[in-house]
Amino acid sequence: MPISAEEAAEALKNIALVERRASILRGYERGAPHLILWGLIWVIGYGLSDLVPSIAGRAWLVLNGVGVAGSFLLGRAAVVGVPMAGEGHGRRFAAFSATMLAFVLATYYVMKPHDAVQFGAFPPLLVATIYTVFGIWRGARWAASGVVLGVCTVAGLALFKEHFMLWMAAVGGSTLLVTGFWLRRA
Repeated sequence: MPISAEEAAEALKNIALVERRASILRGYERGAPHLILWGLIWVIGYGLSDLVPSIAGRAWLVLNGVGVAGSFLLGRAAVVGVPMAGEGHGRRFAAFSATMLAFVLATYYVMKPHDAVQFGAFPPLLVATIYTVFGIWRGARWAASGVVLGVCTVAGLALFKEHFMLWMAAVGGSTLLVTGFWLRRA
């Protein structure tokens, strides 16, 4: 029995919805390990920044290196056997990382933060913005994570400036960790 044009259109619409949902879920699955990794890095880095500020700069340098290398390896592992995704993935990730680093350094140069709190608040606000914008196209959970991270960062600046770094270790790192586990369960 042949199907009508309306039934065919409805079937194609349903297929497109399933493809979109599957793509969002794949993105969550691939992003979750990165959030867990960076959540741990933030807990350690911001914690050290508050508890042992004399080593904060060196600690962040090492932690960011570990984070970038870890994210690269996680990204490579996620696209093994995915022909189109694997093509140039490493170069795109490296270019994105270099662009974000250049933007952060240029912003610090232009804005000249006058204390460690301002210096430490900018990266989470940038990450919050990236996740929120990314979530507009790639899934509400990304956007929710970005909004929560941004609100928590501003709240920490307003309410806990003296221990902002410890706040970010606990709340910022936890936001990334919880989101990572939330994305894994999607």
